[in-house]
Amino acid sequence: MGVKRVFPVLIGPFSGPVHGVSVINNALHSLMVQRGFRPAIIDLSPGPRSRGFAYHAVRVARTAWGVLRILGATVAPARRRYVMHLDGGPGLVYNLALALALRLTGQPMLFYHHSSRYVFADSTVMRLLVMVAGRTPQVFCSEKMADLFFGRYRPQGQTLLINNAAWVTPGPGADGRGKDGPLRLGFLSALSLEKGLGRAIETLRILRRRGVPAELAVAGAASDPAARQLLDEASAEFGSALLVRGLLQGRESDVFRAELDNFLFPSLYPHETQSLAVPEALAAGVPVIAYDHRFVGEVVGQGGLLVAPTADYAADAADWIQAGQGQLEERRHRARQQFETSRMEAAGQVDRLIAWSLGET
Repeated sequence: MGVKRVFPVLIGPFSGPVHGVSVINNALHSLMVQRGFRPAIIDLSPGPRSRGFAYHAVRVARTAWGVLRILGATVAPARRRYVMHLDGGPGLVYNLALALALRLTGQPMLFYHHSSRYVFADSTVMRLLVMVAGRTPQVFCSEKMADLFFGRYRPQGQTLLINNAAWVTPGPGADGRGKDGPLRLGFLSALSLEKGLGRAIETLRILRRRGVPAELAVAGAASDPAARQLLDEASAEFGSALLVRGLLQGRESDVFRAELDNFLFPSLYPHETQSLAVPEALAAGVPVIAYDHRFVGEVVGQGGLLVAPTADYAADAADWIQAGQGQLEERRHRARQQFETSRMEAAGQVDRLIAWSLGET
């Protein structure tokens, strides 16, 4: 008898809501399809539901269905390998249930990490996951993230490093507006206080007080009443200098970035790793001004400015923007170059991930 073929199975959120993890999951799935493979999916997404009973009911149901599929796979003629994208909060319990089913049936699994919360603070559920999984490969976006995780949890298994630039397809380059109009700053993210909406608005305020012609384009969904109130107050204060674009996807977000001179990323979000918004901006040739928070600095590199988490982001960002008004083209070139370097470094690791999922390593 010949060797049984191996089929990859991807576990994690794929459908709504759209966020970094679902984007990466879908990008990995699309890449496998492009290479001639058809990975199965166990989708753990809650759909367009806010946290509450319905949210968790859907996730429990999808996890239970995933467990049944894992158990049923033991009688299938083909072998399977599972790439599980891990949650960062209470959803780790769902990952634990799936990992237990995989361990009991002896099927190989790989963990893909997308949250820094359990890296910087101890998680009992993560310790159980590591214990249940045994010798399991681990994927991280950052060498520092991997070192911290291994130092805390002592897992067994190989490590793959895939920075988030690997999942970004370069779009049109940024033309900017510095030559024929006001400097355009951009903020594209979940519109929340943790993500830095207020700090982005304060950057605009400082620049305009200094007499620098600047405007701020904001894109995303306001996630809480405080963020919506902040936007309303800023709209009244800045008028046409504040452009609120709402939630953008695909081509719309490419156009948004192409019109920017600087991208603001003042996030102190506790789950942050590297974000996809940062390499997306760099890919468009837009310099990024970011807090050096978690592992964002490793992907920003020479493509912009890193602000210490304890510093005044708005003041430092305004100083850098004001000082560089005559260096826009040079800064755009460095931003795109930084993206290309990061993406090239990650390409071989993506190949290793796909090879593992197909049973080639």
